[in-house]
Amino acid sequence: MEKRKIVRLVLILLILAALCVIGYCGWYIYQYYMGERLGDEIRGSWTDVTIDTNAEKIVIPVDFKELWEINEDIYAWISIPDTEISYPIVQSADDNSFYVRRSEAGVYYSGGCIYTENYNSKDFTDSLTVVYGHNLRSGRMFAELNSFSDAQFFSEYKYIYVFLPDRALVYEIFASVPHINRHLLANEDMNDPVELEKFFDGVMKTLDTRANFREGIDLDFENDRFIALSTCLQGDNTQRYLVFGRLTEEIPAA
Repeated sequence: MEKRKIVRLVLILLILAALCVIGYCGWYIYQYYMGERLGDEIRGSWTDVTIDTNAEKIVIPVDFKELWEINEDIYAWISIPDTEISYPIVQSADDNSFYVRRSEAGVYYSGGCIYTENYNSKDFTDSLTVVYGHNLRSGRMFAELNSFSDAQFFSEYKYIYVFLPDRALVYEIFASVPHINRHLLANEDMNDPVELEKFFDGVMKTLDTRANFREGIDLDFENDRFIALSTCLQGDNTQRYLVFGRLTEEIPAA
């Protein structure tokens, strides 16, 4: 009799455990779907553009007022023309890990979103601004950055656009490299030209078949402003893949 009770109890526990697993999987799939759906709705406000670098002013193609109604932490929009990378950028004022597992709207989403940390200002005036995004299997977020490991892809896609409410920034991509998973801003003072030059000296000497560099670009560590797009290295989540751009144009809004 005791054995039957024990067997019955074990079966009940197994059924409860199975229901918990099924419930968790259902919740995970639901929140992932809703996170992607909400992200698609937000990105629906985007109109792809090609920036005329000779223009004195530009019409900002992003409705920031509409985006702020969704989340006041949205402060910029990043795009690499003719790729899938076109997303809002967010930043939490006091929690740098907040958006690692949250969507642009601030709700839980395991795919995260595109964000910067509060080591950087939100006006892109730092010597080096680092923008983070996950490498998702779906190809979303910053997964496509790994395509810059291909020399042909690197040669074809040359610019990063960043739109702010009052201006557009154009960065010329000059390097893409695998890199150790080390925080770029917490370990060095990148606003110090000496430290900045030392860092990029190491970047430009990267010996790896997945590293690419654009020739004929002179870097001025006293005056140039740089952007680094960071995601997990394809096939090795213990490393990062970084795409670097140098600011070449800053065009005020019309």
